[in-house]
Amino acid sequence: MKNMIRKFHLDLSTLFFFLLSFCCGYFKQTILTFAIVLWHELGHILAIKICKYRFLRVELYPFGGITKIEKPINSSINKEIIISLSGVGMQFLLFFVNFVLLKKNMYLLSTYEFIKTANTYILLFNLLPIIPLDGSRTIHSLLEKYLSYEKSYFWYEVISICSLFLFCIGNIIFSFDNYFICGVLITQFFILKKQKKYFIQRFYLERYLREYPYKRIENNSSKNIHVLKKETLHFFKEENKFIHEKTLLQKYFSEFH
Repeated sequence: MKNMIRKFHLDLSTLFFFLLSFCCGYFKQTILTFAIVLWHELGHILAIKICKYRFLRVELYPFGGITKIEKPINSSINKEIIISLSGVGMQFLLFFVNFVLLKKNMYLLSTYEFIKTANTYILLFNLLPIIPLDGSRTIHSLLEKYLSYEKSYFWYEVISICSLFLFCIGNIIFSFDNYFICGVLITQFFILKKQKKYFIQRFYLERYLREYPYKRIENNSSKNIHVLKKETLHFFKEENKFIHEKTLLQKYFSEFH
């Protein structure tokens, strides 16, 4: 149990938000909101365990968290979708739990209404297609079903930056005053963008060093590793024969020596 607790890390912005909220007299609302965030992350952790991946840690922010896991990039796309949506699934369950607790007179109607409202906002927020929210991860996984890894990552970024722009503009137009959240999302977007080259190179290296179960076989006319897709074994045409993708990857990595 202690090892599990140690894997939960509070960001400095979260500690500052707690202090500010408590000083302003919003102790109960802050605790309830944070409890919903923990409930959401618990869904991700359960899904990670079910999919037999290694759970590393959870970084907790004022209105959400980022669950870190250890898994191959070439992992099952369906498992990725399950993990991405598991937090939202737990929040749908929370609507039922909240209603049951009210009926059992566990707390006041005002508490029930606050949890219901906060849970709705956090659920909808996590479904936004903005990096690193669950909505963006789900869209990325769906793109990986039909596009090469590089192309899916490109559109993953494009959809995210467009959604982030609209989200920030909406905050200005409708005076939502969620500028702190906008700042966190912008920061996380650029952090992940810096890691793009690392993820792509790791994707190729995994394909070269390991064997994965593939659902499809695809023959390609041009010898270009950038067309590699997840869950797809590629062969490349060379004159009157087809060569295995590992042959091309071997040549690709030999250029780094």
